[in-house]
Amino acid sequence: MYKTILCAIEASTEGKLVLAKAAAMAKLYNSKLLVMHVLPYKLLPKDYQKELKEKVTPKIEELCVDFGVTKKNRIIKVGKPYELICNEAIKRKADLIMLGTHSKKGIQALIGSTANGVANYADCDVSLVRIAKTEK
Repeated sequence: MYKTILCAIEASTEGKLVLAKAAAMAKLYNSKLLVMHVLPYKLLPKDYQKELKEKVTPKIEELCVDFGVTKKNRIIKVGKPYELICNEAIKRKADLIMLGTHSKKGIQALIGSTANGVANYADCDVSLVRIAKTEK
């Protein structure tokens, strides 16, 4: 059903939970699994962005190795998360984007989130993995 799955994660326990579900789905459909992490710090100086990227890279690599995601299928970028995720999905011909959501309510829902942006702007299917408070 899905040939390429793009899983957007954070370098956290939550990210590992989302990646586990994406890996299971990729196995089920015999899909290529891409893992993406976006640092939302576009306005910071380039050298500081580079430093942040260097700090997060080993954490993302560790998560990816646990699920057999090869280096060529790992993406780390700096910028506006939902835009970069949607653009990467187009570039890599992903037919499913998976990412986590906390299902925030109230003012947080009005401000928006990465999950909301991806769900509204993606050109392919989107699967939101709800992260329960007990799973963190």
